[in-house]
Amino acid sequence: MIDDEMHAALLPIVEGQQVQPAAIKLIEEEEQQQVNATSITLKCGDSFLLLDVCGDLLSTRQEMGLFRHGTRFLRSCNLFLEGKKLVALSHQTSTMSDACHIDLTNMPLQLTEETLLEQGVVHVDRFIELEQDYLKQTFTITNFYTTDLSLTLSLMVGADYCDMFEVRGTVREKRGVQQPIKIGQNGVQLSYQGLDQVTRSTAIQASPEPSSNQGEQMDWKLQLTRGEPVEISLLLHMSESSQETIETAQAITLWRETQRPTLETDHPFFNRLLERGIQDLMMLSTMTPHGYYPYAGIPWFNCPFGRDGLITALEFLPLYPQVARGTLAFLAAYQGTKIDAFTDEEPGKIFHEFRKGEMAACREIPYIPYYGTIDATPLFVILFEAYMRWTDDISFLEQHWSHIQAAIDWMINYGDQDGDSFLEYSRKASTGLANQGWKDAWDSMTHSDSRIARSPLALCEVQGYAYAAYRAGSYLARRLRRAEEARTWDLLAETLQKNFLEQFWWEAEQSVYMALAENKEPCDVVASNAGQCLWTGILPDDKARQIIERLMRKDMFSGWGMRTLSTKAARYNPLSYHNGSVWPHDTALVGSGFALYGGKQEAGQLLKSLFEASQHFPDARLPELYCGFERREGYGPTRYPVSCSPQAWAAGAPVTLLFSLLGLHPNAAEGRLTLHQPTLPDWLGSLEINGLTVGSQRLHLRFNRRGSQTDVSIGRDNAVDVRVLY
Repeated sequence: MIDDEMHAALLPIVEGQQVQPAAIKLIEEEEQQQVNATSITLKCGDSFLLLDVCGDLLSTRQEMGLFRHGTRFLRSCNLFLEGKKLVALSHQTSTMSDACHIDLTNMPLQLTEETLLEQGVVHVDRFIELEQDYLKQTFTITNFYTTDLSLTLSLMVGADYCDMFEVRGTVREKRGVQQPIKIGQNGVQLSYQGLDQVTRSTAIQASPEPSSNQGEQMDWKLQLTRGEPVEISLLLHMSESSQETIETAQAITLWRETQRPTLETDHPFFNRLLERGIQDLMMLSTMTPHGYYPYAGIPWFNCPFGRDGLITALEFLPLYPQVARGTLAFLAAYQGTKIDAFTDEEPGKIFHEFRKGEMAACREIPYIPYYGTIDATPLFVILFEAYMRWTDDISFLEQHWSHIQAAIDWMINYGDQDGDSFLEYSRKASTGLANQGWKDAWDSMTHSDSRIARSPLALCEVQGYAYAAYRAGSYLARRLRRAEEARTWDLLAETLQKNFLEQFWWEAEQSVYMALAENKEPCDVVASNAGQCLWTGILPDDKARQIIERLMRKDMFSGWGMRTLSTKAARYNPLSYHNGSVWPHDTALVGSGFALYGGKQEAGQLLKSLFEASQHFPDARLPELYCGFERREGYGPTRYPVSCSPQAWAAGAPVTLLFSLLGLHPNAAEGRLTLHQPTLPDWLGSLEINGLTVGSQRLHLRFNRRGSQTDVSIGRDNAVDVRVLY
C-alpha cells in the first residue's frame, strides 16, 4: 500500500530536536536506545495513539503521536519525575484497545547530597483513555519510601500538526502557520492554521492546576505522604474548525452490545491468536454513516482502503457479516461516477484509498479518494455474493443492484483496455501508483532478467478475481430474476477462463505467469500471485494441483509463510516490501485456494506457519508483513521495520485459513450450511464454534479430529440444515 516515493522515507529516522530545558535533555540518550522499542497502540473511531511503554511519545520514533483525520494533534506528551524519565514496569491494554494502564516507577534520584532515592520507591499508575475527539490521562502517584517526599512531576507537551504523509517522509513546499501557545490557568492550547483554512487545535486541561505552566512544560510540586496516593488528571481535546467526518460516536458501544461469536480450540496459544485477530478487527473497524468499515492498519493506513477493507470483510464474514455490509455500503456510496485522471476515477470503479487531512484537502495528494486500483472493483462484487450467501439480505441487494451493475460495466468498458477479456491497468497521472494490484511497490512487477515490467499490466490473480466477479454477478442477477444479465456474465467468465489458460499457463514451472506486461510479454517469475488465483476457482483441478506442489517448494515456502517472490528470481530480496517478504494475508489467500482444490494438508501447514510466527510478535499479533528469510529452527521470523501492526487483513489471516479447512459453503436462502471435507490440521484436536450465523439463524458446531478424520457435532437448538460431505 506504500506508494513509489514514500517507501524509502518510511525507514526509521531521527527527527530534528527542539531545544528543551536542561533537565529534560538528560533523557536524550535513553530515547535513542529505545528507537526500536515496543510500542502501545490505542484506537477509537478515526483517532489513534501510538506511544512507548512508558506512555510517552518519543521524538526518535517518527510514527508516534496522537492522530485524528490523518493529522498528528500531539507530538509529545512525556512525563518526568525530578527531570528524569520514569521506568516502565508493565502495561495492559483494554479488550477494545481504547485504553491502557501503565505502571511506572522512579529512576535513582539524588535529592540532596545526603539523600539518594533508590529506584522503585515511587509508583506512578498512568491510565490513558482515547475517545473519538479527546484523550484522558490520569496519573496516580504513590510514595512507598520510608518518609514523606517532596518531588516535582513534569509533563512536556507539543504538537506539530503534521499530515500523515509528512510523517511518512513527504517534503512539502510550504505549510500552514503554527499558532502561538495559549496558556490558561489550568492548561494550554496548541493550534495550527492549515493551508486548507482549517484550524486544528489541541486544548489541554489539567486538574489540579499546575504549580508552574510554561506552555510546553507543566510542573506539579508534590507533597507525597507515604502510602497516600495523589492524583493528577488531564483532558486533551482535539478540534477542527471545519472538517467532514465519516465516523459516529456509536461505534464502540455497538461492538460491545453485539453478541460475539466464539472460536475455541484445544490449543490455548492458538486460541490467543484467534482472539487477537477478532479484537484487532474490532479496534480497526470504524463506524461510518454506512456501517462498520475496517481501516487498513496503524500507523500508516488508519483510513479506508478499498482492497484491504473488502478482503478483511471476506476473512471475517462468517463471524461478523455486519462488517461486510458496512464495507459494501461505504464503497457503493463513493463508487466512481466520472473520469478524473488525477484521482484515476472512472464510472463504476471502486476506490483504492480515502484520506482526510490538510494535504488531501489541498489536493497535494490524490487520495480524496483515489481510485488507482485494478482489483477493488471485482472484489466488491465477490464480497457482495459472499455476503448474500451468508445472510440472504435481499433488500440490501435490491438497494445496491445498480452499484453491482456499474462495477461489472467498469470491468468490461474500462478495466479491459484492449478488449482481450483481461483486466489491466496503466497509471493515468504521475502522482498516482505505478502498480495498482495488491503488490503496489514500484519494483514489484518484473521479468526474469530483472527488468521492470511496463504497463499496461494484466496481473494473474486479478484475472481470477474478474472470473469470480462475473460468476458472482451471475448469481446475484439470478437472485433478482435477471436471467439475461446472468447469462451474459457467465459467458464473460467462460471466455476469460479460456483465454487465461491459453495465455497465462506456464508449463515449464507448472504455474502461471505473474502478469502480462506491455505487448503481452509474460512476467516470467514465480510469485505468490499464482496461488491467489486458486481461491477464485479459475483453474481446472489438474493445473491447480500443479501450482500447489510448485508453491510449497523451498524457494516459495519460507517456513513462516508464503514468500511473495521466489528466491530464484533476479529481484528476490527478503528485506523488500513485495519481492520476497511474507505477508500473512497473502499466505492465507493462497492457503484458501489450496483448500478449495483439496490441498488441505498444505493449507494446514501454512496455517501452522502463521501461528508459529505469531508467537514471536508482541501479543501474538501478526503484522502486515515480515522478512522472507528461511526459517531457522529455534528462532523467530525477522521483522520488517515499518510494518503496520495491528493490520486488518493480517488479523483475519488465521481465521480465513481455518474456515477454509472446514470447507464452509453457506446457502442462507435455503437455510443450509454445507461442510466440504472439514479438516482440522494434525496439530489441533478440537474446535468449537458458537454463534455462527446463516441468515438469521445462529448455530453451534463442534469439530473433533480422530486420526485423519474430522467429525462434526451439531448443537441441539440448531435451526440450520447442516450437511457434511466427506
